[in-house]
Formats: sequence, structure tokens, C-alpha cells
Amino acid sequence: MALEMVRIDDRFIHGQVVVGWCPQVKPHRLLLCDNEIAESEWECELFMEAANEYEISINNITDTANALKSNIYENDRLFLIVSSPWILVELVKLGVQLNCVIVGGMHYHDGKRKILNFLYVDDEDLRSFRFLFHNEIKLEARDVPDCRAVDLVKRLGLH
Repeated sequence: MALEMVRIDDRFIHGQVVVGWCPQVKPHRLLLCDNEIAESEWECELFMEAANEYEISINNITDTANALKSNIYENDRLFLIVSSPWILVELVKLGVQLNCVIVGGMHYHDGKRKILNFLYVDDEDLRSFRFLFHNEIKLEARDVPDCRAVDLVKRLGLH
């Protein structure tokens, strides 16, 4: 299994992912990790149709961790997509090895403050990013492949 890209994007599978990132990453499989979506048949169908040219797996956090640690995807180039950094924290706590996270769309909600045009965070997000940083995971903010990467550790002052 090759985890080619890990991306935080609260819209999951959409145009930027399919048209922008997938041609760059060239994944065999998109792996969407979200507890609620994994339980919703109609949402699973919606995301499966959004990128039907790729194999897509939609799992909850525990099943994603188990799949990533097993040999189930050993021949796949994977593109893991989650909506929030806390999901990645949970995956790491369950033994998933991550090297780099591309932070994309984390949009405005009440209580979140603007960091970049596409990145809004609250205190829980900051705690999650700090955990990931302390686990030696590179954090890079980019909404589309051709934009300049922003070192999220420096931007958020996580040192």
C-alpha cells in the first residue's frame, strides 16, 4: 500500500479533488474516512458517483485504520481524504503511519477563525494540528495543486 496523499478537505470528493489533485496524485483508490458518511447509504452513493473513474472506499475511522494497517490495499496508490484534523489524530492513535498532510478546505463555521482564504480553525483544530506536528507529520496548506504551499506549523505557531 502506498499512501500517496493525505488531504483534509471538509467537502471530501469534489471538483478540486477530482480535477485538480487526482491527475497529480494518480491514485488507484480514493479512501474517504468519515464516521457519519460511512453510515449514510445515500451520501456514500453521492460520493461514489462524484469520482466514478476511481475506485472509492468509504469507511469509518476504525475500519480505515484497520484497512491501512492490513494488506487489503497493498497494490493500491491511495488518496486518503478526511474532513478534519481530529480524524487524523484518531488514525494515528490507532497506529496509522502518516508522513505529510495537505490541508485544503476547512471552511468557516461558528467559532472558527480565518488563517487563509480556505482555512478556518478553532481550538480543537489547533490541538489536533499540534498533536500531528509532535508526531513528526508535515503539515502543508494548499487548496489546489498549483498554489504555493504554506508551512502550517509556522503559520499557526505550533513549535
